[in-house]
Formats: sequence, structure tokens, C-alpha cells
Amino acid sequence: NYISDDGLIYVIRNGGSDHQIAPSKIVNIHTKKGIVKGVFGWPAIHTRLKGKEEPPKPDNICIDIGAKDKAEVEKMGVYVGCVITYPDEFHILNKDKFVCRALDNRMGGFMIAEVARLLYENKKQLPFGLYVTNSVQEEIGLRGAEMITHTIQPNVAIVTDVTHDTTTPMIDPKKQGYVEIGKGPVIAYAPAVQQKLRDLITETAEENKIPFQRAALSRATGTDTDAFAYSNGGVASALISLPLRYMHTTVEMVHRDDVENVIKMIYETLLKIKEGETFSYFK
Repeated sequence: NYISDDGLIYVIRNGGSDHQIAPSKIVNIHTKKGIVKGVFGWPAIHTRLKGKEEPPKPDNICIDIGAKDKAEVEKMGVYVGCVITYPDEFHILNKDKFVCRALDNRMGGFMIAEVARLLYENKKQLPFGLYVTNSVQEEIGLRGAEMITHTIQPNVAIVTDVTHDTTTPMIDPKKQGYVEIGKGPVIAYAPAVQQKLRDLITETAEENKIPFQRAALSRATGTDTDAFAYSNGGVASALISLPLRYMHTTVEMVHRDDVENVIKMIYETLLKIKEGETFSYFK
């Protein structure tokens, strides 16, 4: 967003990136010349005023790429508008916890791809057309989902995203509801969720002994479900969420069992949808 005369780079948020995790992180700056490495610097503990410490904010964090001034930054190929990412890699903790940056919502893309793979490998012939889509720009206004639903004009939409595990510190389950990784996918109850479609999903899960949890959302779901549900005069939509810890950090964590059960839940639900089903309340 801004390069200072002394070569420090100030940034603005892209999507839902959390500025509070930035200090001391290594970053990749994507330029036409390739990746340029940098670090989010932060004043040493010895130099900060006790009792008056400022938290990291977008206007006080900056990236140092080792340049002496603005001209050297630009000579390295870094300009205003370059996208910056964290290079953190994928890890497995205690055999069944997946940890990585941007599991929200790369894991969603993986799960729906696995559903498509299972349908193909098991030679399932569905009595309806199926689109498996991975949308962009959900974090800045559900823009990809809006484009998808206007292009495809679906009759039904089953959406998957992540939701908060509320068992970690500083989260109040009385406000956020109780959700725990490893206890199963989370079925949303919300204005955008169509009841008959949701009931089909929960009944299918019970029949197939797929564990699941429930979450109540009083207004928007904050996911692509909202874009689908209210498009084209209304689309029967449902939301199946993957429990996740530490959302929008570089150590997002999910449970292997939950990933597998989201895949099973969507797969088995698709096999239950009959030809011509509209999920109308008036049938």
C-alpha cells in the first residue's frame, strides 16, 4: 500500500488476514521478477514502554526486505499492489490434526474434489446435473459465489466452509455455540438454509452413522450460502461446515475425521436427491 523513503513497506489487508499475527512472520512478496522475501518487524521487548504497549495494527506493522531506501525496494521489483503471502507449510499433529495456513477454505476445495472423485470412481449416475465449484473472493463479499450462481442458475446448492471450534481459550460457547474438532461436521440452522434440504442432510447422516454437530446463526452465515440462497428468486441451500481452530492465522487446525465425514456427508446426500426434487415447502 505504501513504501516509505527508508524502504519499509506498509500494507493493507487482503481478505480476512489477521494483522495481530504479523509481527516476526516471514513473508513472500509476489513480483514479476519472482518471490521477494521479507519480514514483519516489531520493536524489541526491551524498547517498548511497559504498560503502554501498542498491539499490532495495520498502521504500525511494516515489512522489511533489507532495502536501504524506496529506490532499492523498487529495484527489487516490489511495487504498490504486489500480493503478499505467508510461506508456512502443511503439518500433521498427533497423527490426525492437519495444520496449515488458508485451510479456510482450501480444505473446502479439497473436500468437494473428493466428492467428485468418489462419484466418478464408484460410477454413480445422478438423476440431475452436478456442478462442483470452488469460488473466489468469499472473504470480500461472496463475489465468486455470486458469479457462479448467476451463471449456473442452480436449483439446489450444498455449500461447505469452515466454522470455529469454540473449545479453545478466549471463545465463549454461550455466545458462539459449542463446536469441537473431531466431533463431526457442523450443520447450520440459519435464515439462508432451506429446512427440507437441511433435514435431508441430517437424516442421511443419521442413516449412515456420520457424526455431526449443529450451529445456530441468527442472521447471515458469513459464507457463500448467503449468495446462493438469495439469488435467482431463491435457491434451496444448505451449509455443512468443517470445525477449525485458529481461523485466519497461519496455524489453522482441522481434524482428519471431520474432513472425511464432510466428504461422506455430501456424497451420501447427493445420492439421496431424487430427479425433479425442488425441496418446495408446498409439496
